[in-house]
Amino acid sequence: MHKKKVLLVLLLVAIGSIFYYLYILKLEREQLESVSSTTSLIKTVFEAKVIPHLGALGRPARGNWTAKQLEAMAQSKRETGYNAWLSERISPERTLYDMRHRSCKKLNYPAKKLPPVSVVITYHNEQTSVLLRTLSSLKSRTPLLLLREIILVDDGSSSVDPKFNDILQIKFQDLVKHHRLEKQVGLMQARVTGAEFAQSDVLVFLDSHVEVTQGWLEPLLAPILENNKTCTTPIIDTIDYENLAYRRGKPSRGFFDWEFNYIQLPLLKEEMVAMPTPHQNPIMNGGLFAIGRQWFFELGGYDKGLKIWGAEQFELSLKLWLCGGRILEVPCSRIGHLYREGSFKVHYTDKAKSSEDKLISRNYRRVAEVWLEEYKDKLFANMPHLTVIQAGNLAEQRELKKRLQCKPFKWFLDNLAKDFLQIYPLKDPDDYAFGTLQSISSPNLCLDRTETKPSRPQLSTCSSDPTFPSKPEQQWVLSNRRELRSGFRCLEVRNKSMDVHVYQCHRQKGNQFWSLDTKTHQIVFGQMANARRCLEALTEENGLTMRDCDPNQPKQRWKFGYENNERMKHFWDNVNIV
Repeated sequence: MHKKKVLLVLLLVAIGSIFYYLYILKLEREQLESVSSTTSLIKTVFEAKVIPHLGALGRPARGNWTAKQLEAMAQSKRETGYNAWLSERISPERTLYDMRHRSCKKLNYPAKKLPPVSVVITYHNEQTSVLLRTLSSLKSRTPLLLLREIILVDDGSSSVDPKFNDILQIKFQDLVKHHRLEKQVGLMQARVTGAEFAQSDVLVFLDSHVEVTQGWLEPLLAPILENNKTCTTPIIDTIDYENLAYRRGKPSRGFFDWEFNYIQLPLLKEEMVAMPTPHQNPIMNGGLFAIGRQWFFELGGYDKGLKIWGAEQFELSLKLWLCGGRILEVPCSRIGHLYREGSFKVHYTDKAKSSEDKLISRNYRRVAEVWLEEYKDKLFANMPHLTVIQAGNLAEQRELKKRLQCKPFKWFLDNLAKDFLQIYPLKDPDDYAFGTLQSISSPNLCLDRTETKPSRPQLSTCSSDPTFPSKPEQQWVLSNRRELRSGFRCLEVRNKSMDVHVYQCHRQKGNQFWSLDTKTHQIVFGQMANARRCLEALTEENGLTMRDCDPNQPKQRWKFGYENNERMKHFWDNVNIV
């Protein structure tokens, strides 16, 4: 009887073991099927489109494309501002040249002594291929000891791929922590949300359309280790919107002009000599920087009153410098940034463009009121529309400024703007000419920067008042900086093609240098005497072109609404023409 009981127990154990084994097999099979399904999903959705070696080493991605493919590229550029169709066919793990200065490769940064970081990336309706390339470059080119986590914040994207989280899990496992905000809060507040989730003592903020290069992180961390109130920025290289080629950028000092345009000034002589040593960066670009988490929040993060985007880099940069910190650009750190086509406009809200413009103007007004003190009058003189914008409650920002005992804006100009005030003086000299620019050969046609084709000017019917035209697109100025300016845009010539474009004024002369020959009435491009060309009207097609200067060609003759003859006598003073 005892043996029968033992045998029965053994039989039950055996049957239970078999069922347990079958259950485990079922779970494993389901898990494998899930992994296989997700892996297949990645290949189906993304990697199946990849063309091997296309764009490898950061080279231009070129091919013998069909007419249908070229149209698909053009359509993607119209929708996104860059060649998204081509991006989908370039590997997310594409290789890049090591772009660093040779001295940078010899520097040693012991990883054990450097702090690990939390990388914060926010995005809104970003293309999957671009986002995956950003994340893949971080994973493959960052030491594991230093990359604690990547915090990915979806700022209320209107279209959500339900399978994107599965792709992240397979490719990046627990490295990427994905947070979705149901409602769009804007760039600044989305970044603050990501920073609040962060577990590391050092934060690195990146845009969602970048590629980091070999050795990018260590040089950014070393100055922070020396001084915990330091913010560091890399050299920002360019990823071409047309063919996604990776192109080397130049070191520079960021600033803003008196119309709150972000500008780049060349390095000072002593900084050039010391290259690639980190140098002071007055105003950061804003998209890519590293900063201590405690110091970031001690500064209040971003001003909570700033909405969606705009002026955030000015506000944070001024706080950093005036309230006891510093910003250094680090030439040994290089990150590529995908910039959109110049004429493409990104709208970060679902509201009308005019509403978004008001939000940006409000941001400008807040920064000016808090940080520029008496110098805000110079800004308002150039941007009078800001004076009627309500800035909102500024009590918290002013209290922060008082609590941190921040220096005045004059200190910023005195210590960081040795050459800035020479290029952008507080009092501008008079301009040389302004008003409409009328074709003498076809007096009914005037130069028009046009809003329908923002990058290509054209000719249109002249406004009735040549000095103060009712159409702002026909208001041109031959400025004291010898540029042909309309609003915030300048006429420029692309040197290879000699095509005429309208682009943001950079105030560095070069391809935006223009003069007026008062004797022949020609509008002349170019500073050097042996390389000048003249603006010529294509009256039949209401267009423009550049030709060799011919004083007998009537289509090269133009007339400004007003010409300051006394100023014109000194146009070429102190200008190198050889």
